[in-house]
Amino acid sequence: MRMRLLTACLLAAGALGAAERCSAFGKGDKGTSSSQFLKIGPGARAAGMAEAFSGVADDAYAAYYNPAGLGFLKTPELGVTHDSRFRSVNYEYGVVAVPMLSWVETKKPKNAYGVLAFSVSNLNVGKIESRTNVETDVPLETFESNDFAYALSYAYVFQSLKLGVGGTLKYVDANISSIDAGAVAFDGGVLWRSKTVSAGMGFRHFGDHQVFAKTNETLPVTFFGGLGVRLHPRFLVSLDANLARDSQPRMAGGFEYRYQPRGRKKLNAAVRAGYSSYGSKDSAPRDALTGLSVGLGLHYDHFDFDGAWEPFGDLGDSFKFSLHVKF
Repeated sequence: MRMRLLTACLLAAGALGAAERCSAFGKGDKGTSSSQFLKIGPGARAAGMAEAFSGVADDAYAAYYNPAGLGFLKTPELGVTHDSRFRSVNYEYGVVAVPMLSWVETKKPKNAYGVLAFSVSNLNVGKIESRTNVETDVPLETFESNDFAYALSYAYVFQSLKLGVGGTLKYVDANISSIDAGAVAFDGGVLWRSKTVSAGMGFRHFGDHQVFAKTNETLPVTFFGGLGVRLHPRFLVSLDANLARDSQPRMAGGFEYRYQPRGRKKLNAAVRAGYSSYGSKDSAPRDALTGLSVGLGLHYDHFDFDGAWEPFGDLGDSFKFSLHVKF
């Protein structure tokens, strides 16, 4: 009971604090927030659906998209993601989610006392050229940028209401050459789920300022809301909306279709696609494919192998691969 009360209090406190900053939202003030890697969504399954996943959040990757979804998990789950992005940018993510009663002999559901999750994300940018104010064709040297986020999540489901609540406490550590800056942040969310429909909302990255060379930088606080509709046991449609402090509103929609061969109960394949809009008039994508995403998945027994492709116009393409395991 104390853990449930603590989670509810943290959610309320975070929401009230984030509301104070609403005046800066939706203005498209790009470059006014630090640790932009926090906006990168993990999991190739969600990426294939244009990251319209906060209203679905039905696997371990809910730790990022909507921590309330973790509360519905009934077995331990593991997820790892590699994202090979444009211009020597690589993103890695790992998460493990464990229902509190996983190794206890009891007739109660394994998630009766909630679900804990721990995740780590990393963005690495290599070979950044260092130059002086004097124009030259040869850089002085090259250096790397390494950003990390370490997160601990907890979620609980009120079974009679079919409502999950969850929160994440994380430490964000950004490193550019010899400059290092840390911050503590909090995510919170709620998720309601029936057999065919789910809906969720919440916020991400609300917390301290990061200090780079005596300059305060605000984290990219984001509000989100999403909807998932299972039109058929094998066909899922999702919608999502995001409002970040440093960008225009983002709308996204996607679908997932699973094909299961006859007589193969443990095997199925998935096809996914999605599209996300970019509201900023000043940054309209030059490439017509920007905003589109497609993905494929293969499920066997307790394992899911997923891949997704996301084009970013002139910048290049992002190829995301992930492994998801249920124990």
